[in-house]
Amino acid sequence: MAKLLKRLGRYRVIFDRDDNEPYLERYYLFLKDRKSFAFNVTLHRILKSDLDDLHDHPWPWVTVILQGGYWEYTRAGKPKWKGAGCVTVRSSRSLHRLELRKNQFGDEIPCWTLFCMGPKQKDWGFLKNGKWVNNITYLQERKRMVAQT
Repeated sequence: MAKLLKRLGRYRVIFDRDDNEPYLERYYLFLKDRKSFAFNVTLHRILKSDLDDLHDHPWPWVTVILQGGYWEYTRAGKPKWKGAGCVTVRSSRSLHRLELRKNQFGDEIPCWTLFCMGPKQKDWGFLKNGKWVNNITYLQERKRMVAQT
């Protein structure tokens, strides 16, 4: 199915926060360009763990783990394993980050999810030093810090 969606142009690669490597492959099962529709349904292949800072999403969302899994970190601090069959429902204000499992060689194991997003309610954001920061500000600061190293 992923190959068919890719051939039909219903595919997008999202790069990591430093724009260096593919972070996630998104396959649009419903609408590729959703401006005013209330929801969308996508298939995600998560390729890379999130960095340490928690983030939220612009919309409420539901995800179903189809294959593989990840550790989800929230403000509670203790990671929770989310494996195949796990369903997670979150608001747009819920902060989290994902950490993929690794194989015996230390390589991250991709995870497939069905991801449903509701209507946009706000901008993306990250929790930095205990404060919520808009995604644009956060990413600009990250790029500035990476450039200095």
